[in-house]
Amino acid sequence: IFLLIDADVGATASAAGCLLGPVVAGEADLVVGVMPAAAGRGGWGAVRRLAGLGIRRACGVRADAPLCGQRAVRAGYLRELDPVARFGLEVGMTIDAVRAGARLAEVAVPMEHHHTGRSLRGFAHRGRQGADIVGALWPRLTSTRVRMVGVVLAAMVVCATMVWTSGSRVPASVAASRRAERVVLVGVPHLALEDVGTGAMPALDALVQRGAAGATNVRTLSGRPSSAEAYATLGAGTRVRDGDPGLGLGSAQALPATAPYEGGTAGAVLSRRTGEAASGEIVVPATPTVVRSAGEHLSSAPGALGDALAAAGMTTAVINNADSVAEDGTPIAYRPAAMATIDSGGSVGTGTVDAADLLVADPAEPYGLRADVDAYLAATAGALERADLVVVDLGDMNRAAWQSQVASRDVAEADRSRALSRVDSYLAGLVPTLDPGTLLLVVGVRPRGSDWDLTPTVAYGAGVVPGSLHSPSTERDGLVTLTDIAPTVLAALGVDRPAGMIGSPLRYRTEPFDMASAQRLNDLAGSREAVYYPMALTFICVQVLAYVFAAVVLSQRGGRRAGETLRLLVLTFAAWPLATFVERGVPGIERVGAARQLLVWVIAGAVALAASRARRHALAPLSAIAGATALLLVVDVATGANLQMASILGYSPHTAARYEGFGNTAFAVLAACAVVFAAIHVAYAPRRREAVVTAGAVLTIVLLADVWPTLGADVGGVLTMVPVFGLLMLALSGRRLSWRQVALFALATGVVLTIVAGVDLLRPETSRGHLGRFVAGAFAGDGTFLTTIERKWATNVRLFGRTVWTWMVPLTAGFMLYVLVIARGWQRLLPPGSAQRAGVVGTIAAGLLGWLVNDSGVVVSALVFVFVGPYLTLLALSRMAGQPELLARLQPEPVTPRPPET
Repeated sequence: IFLLIDADVGATASAAGCLLGPVVAGEADLVVGVMPAAAGRGGWGAVRRLAGLGIRRACGVRADAPLCGQRAVRAGYLRELDPVARFGLEVGMTIDAVRAGARLAEVAVPMEHHHTGRSLRGFAHRGRQGADIVGALWPRLTSTRVRMVGVVLAAMVVCATMVWTSGSRVPASVAASRRAERVVLVGVPHLALEDVGTGAMPALDALVQRGAAGATNVRTLSGRPSSAEAYATLGAGTRVRDGDPGLGLGSAQALPATAPYEGGTAGAVLSRRTGEAASGEIVVPATPTVVRSAGEHLSSAPGALGDALAAAGMTTAVINNADSVAEDGTPIAYRPAAMATIDSGGSVGTGTVDAADLLVADPAEPYGLRADVDAYLAATAGALERADLVVVDLGDMNRAAWQSQVASRDVAEADRSRALSRVDSYLAGLVPTLDPGTLLLVVGVRPRGSDWDLTPTVAYGAGVVPGSLHSPSTERDGLVTLTDIAPTVLAALGVDRPAGMIGSPLRYRTEPFDMASAQRLNDLAGSREAVYYPMALTFICVQVLAYVFAAVVLSQRGGRRAGETLRLLVLTFAAWPLATFVERGVPGIERVGAARQLLVWVIAGAVALAASRARRHALAPLSAIAGATALLLVVDVATGANLQMASILGYSPHTAARYEGFGNTAFAVLAACAVVFAAIHVAYAPRRREAVVTAGAVLTIVLLADVWPTLGADVGGVLTMVPVFGLLMLALSGRRLSWRQVALFALATGVVLTIVAGVDLLRPETSRGHLGRFVAGAFAGDGTFLTTIERKWATNVRLFGRTVWTWMVPLTAGFMLYVLVIARGWQRLLPPGSAQRAGVVGTIAAGLLGWLVNDSGVVVSALVFVFVGPYLTLLALSRMAGQPELLARLQPEPVTPRPPET
């Protein structure tokens, strides 16, 4: 007979003897004490009623004290108790004993225990108690089949809900209401979001009110902004780099074809370099170098916009002069806007670029030159009579920016203010002269400073629906890209877009442009870029020190305090990715600067501390962290991936190549957490068959969230998750893996990829994701199939030697080698066929495969491996706690059992 007494009954435990009487006398097999009423010192009785109702439903017995822990029970009934946790013990014991034939008796006992009352702490205690009771009742009120079917149905409902609601989160937008007869594109380098709506540029503000506006990602292929590179990117319809590093400013040296150049004319020099006759009035002699050096494995090249228009019988024009003067007084020709209008042969149909035609001397202005607004207006009017696309850049903004490097701050601001004013005066004079068939685009082609920022873009005129701009490339309200401009121009003029252009024609929303939201997004991105590298470096360095400490603790006789410290440390590392997304949701986080790094560590530490209270088994806290992380990411992507935008492990609106769904870093975290959670759940669940079904349901939900076109839209997720998740499920179900099964899941990966691609292709062309556009281009034979694969692999290889995350891989590999090989933990910590081993192997496989199939490469592996270290450390610490005399080798030895005490 076992007598169970709660620790908090104190001295009243002396009355426990009355519980034994009925059992000793053979009158009962389970005796439960009924203690005096709490008389307001307890809660409202909801948990007690829940327990009583569950007992009556499960075994037909009415219990007056279903939660009382003061009990006497025959040993057989206690030993046969099905698994039950914490506060569910009493309910589970009652049900199992009665079902096994035990006679239940309740007797009054003059005992008292500690009452938590109706305080916040008391209600929290009863909340935990209620959760445990539900956990005890669930398997006792349902059958195995019902539970398994219920899990499957619940997973299906979750998946259907995510798919059904995901389409509604994309901002509704409409295409241009009509085609344009002509397009005027006014490029304004160094234009900032804060220049709009402040009164500094009233004409531009009026265009924002009457037209449609958006914030523009102007990222090019180089690490630093450049006006020539920005215009080249605009003309290519894809990101390129400044293609003339050897000739300095030659890439922006646009000249009249008849201008003297290299002993002849500029047109003749261009013909000599290209082997073809110059076809326009304006030429860029450095075009062959520009195109050749624009970047590797590009789907498009500078001149693509001009080629498409020329093929349609249309003409381009450029009006731009940003000339300056060198220190020795030598004139410097700089006309970068031509890069947006050249064809692949380096010619622009018409235009004006001579300083004598566009500039006036003014000693008060940078380099003694300024734009003649009237001359620019006259040149524009003339170009519109001869060209279908006219690109204009007054040049003053570039001159003011260069002068700011040698001028005082006040002078530089004054120069910039006057340059903005002249741009605005030009717009004020231009707009009244435009006929209804003209589309006007005002584009901030490059950010104000040397770092990336969002810039404004405004559309006005033919086909524009007043409100805000929307880009299918970003699927973000008010956020467009520089690579969307060329497709927009072509769509406006009714010209087919070349397949290599990665952008999409801009669409329109009737809601006004939210400048405050755009500015906050810009600030968030700037803050993210400022702390990203130091935060990643700190995270890796701290782990290096921690795992050195872990090796010392695991190889020597570390004390309990050292073990607890190490446990909390590795849990903090596991919680760090979760903390980066939680931190993104903190209001005003963009204003705290470098303190973001500290805040992430504080949140991670708090999560680790809370999770460390889970002590049911060695990996319980890691399971809680992994589950919470995966849940947060799935919910986030199902609601628009707002936490990923501008978060540390998300994507940056300043530099990213994608702006919706799952980015590679978030995918890596999600994949690792899903594998870890599923393996731990199966490893320690009391009913393995049910646990395997639950793990499969979780992995299915995660897979759908990551790969579905309207959710994560992650092609690399298909290639990684399908084989890894499938083989993991086989291992967790107890089956031995074979090469045949590997081949089957490789085939399954192709099937899933085909289904996802098919779903994406069924969507409207403007709504298709990367995979849909890629497959459509491959079937159309546009030549981008191999280019895309080569570009992604080249990015993967290049990133390996350039990212700080590369150091995470040898760090994790070294620690795994120590724990699993040197300390002989492969067999002791991860027994053959165990779910624990499957979890480690599955996580490593996800990291390695993710490395190969994603262009982020080693970054994926590094973030997946973040969870391997805590996984192994917690297992090793648990084994050490059970074998304190064998800390050095982690190996158990036979222990002579003690004789039973009387």
